[in-house]
Amino acid sequence: MFRPDQLKDIDYTTPFSLTFEEVDIGGIDHGSAEILISYDEQGRPLLDLKESFFRNMYVLKSKVQMKYKSNSEPATILITKLIHKAEKEHTTVEARLAREPLVLVDSPISRKFEAVLLAAPRFLSKSIPLVDRNGAKFELETSKTEEGAPCLIKSDLNLEARNPIEPLQTLIYFLTFTKGSHCGVGNLFAYDESDLVAFRVLGFTRCDAGGRETNWFDLEIQNSLPEIFLLFSEASKNELTKRALRQTINFYRASNASRRVSVEMSIIAAHSALEAIVNFILEHRAGWSKSMMSNRSISFSDKNRAAALHFGIESDLLSQSPELKKFSKAANNIDIFEIISRFRNKLVHQDTKAPPTGIQLHETWLIAQWLVEVLVFGVIGYRGCIIDRRIYNGWRGTTCQVPLSRSR
Repeated sequence: MFRPDQLKDIDYTTPFSLTFEEVDIGGIDHGSAEILISYDEQGRPLLDLKESFFRNMYVLKSKVQMKYKSNSEPATILITKLIHKAEKEHTTVEARLAREPLVLVDSPISRKFEAVLLAAPRFLSKSIPLVDRNGAKFELETSKTEEGAPCLIKSDLNLEARNPIEPLQTLIYFLTFTKGSHCGVGNLFAYDESDLVAFRVLGFTRCDAGGRETNWFDLEIQNSLPEIFLLFSEASKNELTKRALRQTINFYRASNASRRVSVEMSIIAAHSALEAIVNFILEHRAGWSKSMMSNRSISFSDKNRAAALHFGIESDLLSQSPELKKFSKAANNIDIFEIISRFRNKLVHQDTKAPPTGIQLHETWLIAQWLVEVLVFGVIGYRGCIIDRRIYNGWRGTTCQVPLSRSR
């Protein structure tokens, strides 16, 4: 298994081998086996079982389990591809782990770790120090500046082998918000007090490989990441806030991920992200009562407008949306909050009367996602610079201050 510092600089899909002390097929222990493993584009482990099980092809339809150590919990293996031919070199036996990632335990507790960040945002070639509200330090290092290049994560955070990923969830969600899609964290090596490997994590958390959509983050904002992460971490100490941020970011990511497939689906997901963050703001920051929140006579566009007013959005919301500005004027000057909900409802309810144009839908998606970003920054208290994603013509990297006048 390659160390994280090796995977930072080589093709992460390069095969490596791992030895498992026990292999159980159909209830029969076949002893130890050395398994060839590679990561696919999403960071999922792919097991090549041809060398180990060529002579046992007849039992491969049985339940297969492996133990890293004889006292380890068994890991179930699922055969996903089986091509059996008389010649060994033409035989294919591929498998996946039934549960990912897999923790390979030598010792249960660690004092530091290093891991790989897969499909990372584009960073400058310099160290990025992040510190959370508890003082845990995370350092991101990259030797390449292209989009998606793997990064090395080093941290002094203590992890336990029984659940090493859970303490990283705040960092993972922050990175998802930063990129606008999932960055995989994995191929983790945790070290004990003697700097010996305590345990390793085979595989990655969810990962969106490939290009990303422009959002609030780019190279110009990199120096602000430590400040933003600390605020994000501080806000996440409250369980209600953490749950709202995670739900919002999940829909936000889904909207970005679906944009190249369907602008309609991306708008629906963006509207769901707005619902998640707006309802949280009104109930837990703006003091709306439960009766107000459940009052069906109050439309979501009114709620969206109220959430923006709560933080004091200082921006001409249609300044970067020329087609929507024309539409607003022709539709009795309705504002962007009503436009977002109107277009979303047209899509969901298949209203074919006066359908919006493709450019109108694109601008609606841009401003809906921009509102999600701005409201998240309102919740965590950040008022520094971001990229204005509403700008879809001209030069990339145009920065602006988060357009909120109040911190609540």
